[in-house]
Amino acid sequence: MSVWKPIALSLAAVSLTTAMLVAVDNGAELEHLEIAYLFPTALIAVLYGSNFAFLTSCASAITAAYFLLPPKLSLYIANPLHIAELGFFIVVALIAGKIMSLLTHDAPESVPLRVSSLKRRRVS
Repeated sequence: MSVWKPIALSLAAVSLTTAMLVAVDNGAELEHLEIAYLFPTALIAVLYGSNFAFLTSCASAITAAYFLLPPKLSLYIANPLHIAELGFFIVVALIAGKIMSLLTHDAPESVPLRVSSLKRRRVS
């Protein structure tokens, strides 16, 4: 598998989510729209694992700061509360990405090993 495919899909998912959120944000002044970036992070975690989900959550945080948080179209965040919210989002996105990755990628490989080791313990 080429390393560029997950990166391209990650950036495409973040871009599509950003386009939808900017359209929603222009129509109504809603708060906490950055939580929607959990969807591309979870998608990438399911498809490619937690490493690429980490990159997706970082890209999501940067685009949320640039497009959604005031002052818009700047990486500067004026309100300290928004900085805390963005930090909290990154932590939640990382945890969600790791959980999704464990549920989809790591569990099928580790479960048979545990079951076989339990069988060996019962026999001996």
